[in-house]
Amino acid sequence: MKVKVCGMKHPENIKALAELGIDYMGFIFYKKSPRFAENPVELPERIQKVGVFVNESIESILEKVGSFGLDIVQLHGHETPEFCEELNQALAKSGHAEVKLWKVFSIKTASDFEGIEAYSFYVHGYLLDTKGQYRGGNGEKFDWQLLEKQNFSKPVILSGGIGLDDAAEVSHLYKQGLIAGVDINSGFEEAPGLKKETEIHKFLQNLRTYEQV
Repeated sequence: MKVKVCGMKHPENIKALAELGIDYMGFIFYKKSPRFAENPVELPERIQKVGVFVNESIESILEKVGSFGLDIVQLHGHETPEFCEELNQALAKSGHAEVKLWKVFSIKTASDFEGIEAYSFYVHGYLLDTKGQYRGGNGEKFDWQLLEKQNFSKPVILSGGIGLDDAAEVSHLYKQGLIAGVDINSGFEEAPGLKKETEIHKFLQNLRTYEQV
């Protein structure tokens, strides 16, 4: 199972987490977020950098892709399939054709899954978060049993309120083929943008243990 830690901000915290077995590290480029990322960082090549954007212009996204060396663009606003198509074209023209797109969908009820597949031709993955007061970082889960009735054409990253005690359940979802990975954030924080390194290490160990059961 792939693991993404999102909302990273502090250099020493980033360095410590980079030594753990995570696959993606997320940086938020939404100025209203307390986890807003300001300075580019160096990471081992095995960790992919994910930039999180909310209704940003294509020009702004391209600038961050270049300055931060992003591998993935995560769209967390009201971006349309047409916008995703234009962004893919712009990335290719600017020499970043290898950069992938993830689209975030906020889920509360079964009706919130409607329209997701309209993006299937333009993005490489779906990230499912919990619909709440904020655009991410609400610390709440939606009903994960809803996933059993869906048939997604792209890999799904599960987000929203995931904490240390959820390792068994998310491993079960992974083994069922319902998700490809998880995105953890506020459930492992001491403060916005500052992650609890020991708890994330334990979570990763638990995930690997449950995967082998």
